[in-house]
Amino acid sequence: MENSNRHLWYINNQHHHKHNKDRTEEFKDNTRQTSQKDKFPLEDGVIWHIFSTAYIDANDFTKKNMKFARNKATAVILDLARMNQNSLSERLKSAPFTVSTDGSNDATSKQYPLVVRTKHTGTGLVHSELLSIPVCSEAATGQNIFNLIDKDLSDRNVTWENCLSMGSDNASVMTGRHKGVYAYVKEKQPSVFLSGCVLHLIHISAKKAAEALPSIDDVLIDIYYYFDKSDSRKLLFKGSQDLCDLEQKRMLKHVCTRWLSIGRCIERLLLNWDALKDYFYKENEKKKDAKAKKDAKAVKGAKGAKNSDTSKTEKEKSKPSYAEKKVDSIFSFVKSPTNKLYCLFLSYTINVYDEVLKNLQAEDPRIHKLRASLHSVMRNILSRFVKPAAMVGNSVDEVMYKEQCNQKVDNDLVIGNTAKEFIRNKKKNHLRDSRIKEFFSAVRQYFVNACNYIKANLPLNEPVLLHAEVADTDKQSIVKQSSIEFFLERFPCLIPKGSSKDVILEQFVLYQSQDLASLVEDCKRIDEKWVIIGQLRNEGGSLMFQFLAEFMLGILCIPHSSAHCERVFSVVRKNRTDQRATLGDKTLEALLVIKSRPGHPCDLNRKHSNETLDRLKSSYYNHLNE
Repeated sequence: MENSNRHLWYINNQHHHKHNKDRTEEFKDNTRQTSQKDKFPLEDGVIWHIFSTAYIDANDFTKKNMKFARNKATAVILDLARMNQNSLSERLKSAPFTVSTDGSNDATSKQYPLVVRTKHTGTGLVHSELLSIPVCSEAATGQNIFNLIDKDLSDRNVTWENCLSMGSDNASVMTGRHKGVYAYVKEKQPSVFLSGCVLHLIHISAKKAAEALPSIDDVLIDIYYYFDKSDSRKLLFKGSQDLCDLEQKRMLKHVCTRWLSIGRCIERLLLNWDALKDYFYKENEKKKDAKAKKDAKAVKGAKGAKNSDTSKTEKEKSKPSYAEKKVDSIFSFVKSPTNKLYCLFLSYTINVYDEVLKNLQAEDPRIHKLRASLHSVMRNILSRFVKPAAMVGNSVDEVMYKEQCNQKVDNDLVIGNTAKEFIRNKKKNHLRDSRIKEFFSAVRQYFVNACNYIKANLPLNEPVLLHAEVADTDKQSIVKQSSIEFFLERFPCLIPKGSSKDVILEQFVLYQSQDLASLVEDCKRIDEKWVIIGQLRNEGGSLMFQFLAEFMLGILCIPHSSAHCERVFSVVRKNRTDQRATLGDKTLEALLVIKSRPGHPCDLNRKHSNETLDRLKSSYYNHLNE
């Protein structure tokens, strides 16, 4: 709010120095600067948009002597958000939707943002929008969280009847079958689908797989924090980089909760491997010299000591410091050629997860691709250590990958060309045959661990994901009518008003017989394709697939991950900063509700109705009377 307040104060108090038109243009320029996405507080651009639309006169807006300070700006934001929430609530009463939530530990409260995914009436596309951010003042149990969600929906007269799915992370308090939030939602809507976050599961599978290897992530963390706060260490390390003729790049921070960040961190570790080995060798030698001097001094002091207390004090002083212990552990790691081999392997193999993670973090609907993506990542892992003969003709969950007879020999294991070249030059790299044998054994266990976790925890054979492929236009001619019947039976709310099961099935059969590839080939989003298909007309001018398109768009409302919910939390942190610590929960909720609407909130092309603008003009007055 500070930036918008400053600009508006400047305009209203310096009007006698400049021409009205010049001041208006300056206001626009200044405020547009503050509306750059994610760089400045959100309400600056929103206030400018409302102000320019509702208040600025074409001739001279300062004739009204309008002031737009903190209280009035807050009132406008709250009122606009309330209108957005009411509009969204009306849509949820008559259209299928999904609701997702996750706990956010804020400095002052426990927040549970309710992110709903439904079809937008204006564009016809599927979007995720923030409905509200209720605050839990009680213990965060499954029942209390459900009561919080249920009350929020009930207050808006939204029933659970149209809810297709509940999205959340994989915590037991959310997904528990007996006392989790999902259990209580299922009592209200028996056919609801639990949409857990496969992103988190894939992260965990990668971490579980790496348990077969040395603890590389711990070393990465130690190295980062060893240099993090010390300019002198960084300067000495740059000297080692210059000595090894390396580009001066700092070590990257590995975040354990986002384990797949290890890929980039290992790349930087390998780039600086020789420099790190040189630096920590010198530090280790310094430590040895210092220890030798300490020991000599301690011995000399012990001879002249008259009591045991003095001797005990000297022994305590001779203990290595925390930094010295880290130097020992890091140097022991980087001097080992076997550890470098493990890093080369992990740096190559971790990329197997990249494509599926990129797809699952997309904002557009991908539920029709989810099952294929999960099967693809497991098949990719299997192909790296399982013989092709054991995979051909079998689905990924049927492959007997644990059997030694089905696994490839050591030389055929897919470990990356750089790791293979390192092994070929084993004499030059001081690799022993026994270590190489241990390495291949660890690699096999890595792949087995990954497949074990994926097979046990990821929804490879979930019926909802299997039948959701019916919405994939690329599979137009091969999807089955049974998939349509599955959703008609499980989710009757998907049937559009004025339609019936027979009409949906009739339109589906007709859809499969049409050549629509050229019509939708330029569309990037699957929901865009169905919007176009829904607008097709026959020779008589009647819509051919109107109800089928609405039905498919309802299926696409089911989220493929919790990424859309996680984005809300990142925006919370960008708005409630140390400089805006007093930002209230209601104001924060209002800002994020506005931001979550389709399109950028500061887009000057976004239009508001005259009724909305008239109401916003009186927002502050209404706010005072509440």
